[in-house]
Amino acid sequence: MKESILMLLFLVFTSTQVLANSDKNTDHRLDLLMGKNTHKQYQNFFEKLKKSALINDKNTISSMVEYPITVTVGHKEIEIENRNEFIVEYNTIFTKDLVGKIINQKYSDLFIKDTGIMIGKSGEILFGGICTVSDCSKFKIKIMQINN
Repeated sequence: MKESILMLLFLVFTSTQVLANSDKNTDHRLDLLMGKNTHKQYQNFFEKLKKSALINDKNTISSMVEYPITVTVGHKEIEIENRNEFIVEYNTIFTKDLVGKIINQKYSDLFIKDTGIMIGKSGEILFGGICTVSDCSKFKIKIMQINN
């Protein structure tokens, strides 16, 4: 009996651990918190951000931001009103450290809650859906916060 309980606990623990860091589980959490069948849109946005950060594509990343945005860089807030201002400040915002956190972030390890998806252990990037119609049946995904 004791061996059966231990085996059951082992199976539950190892199964939970595997599922906790899987793409499938991330898909499920996104669909649950962001809306049914939306995970592919969020995954595509995330992959586009990673690729753009890797190649230093200021134009693409600037199009992925919701303006105006307040960016925190080195404990100092910078108010950015539009894409042009973002591109001017890009190198100040997207430091080597921040880019490293973005490109090393795994989809399966994203922190997801109902207010958005976070990249980095300290929530360096927050992105999420912004409703474009009153019932939120249509939305655009944008970066809403950057903490560098």
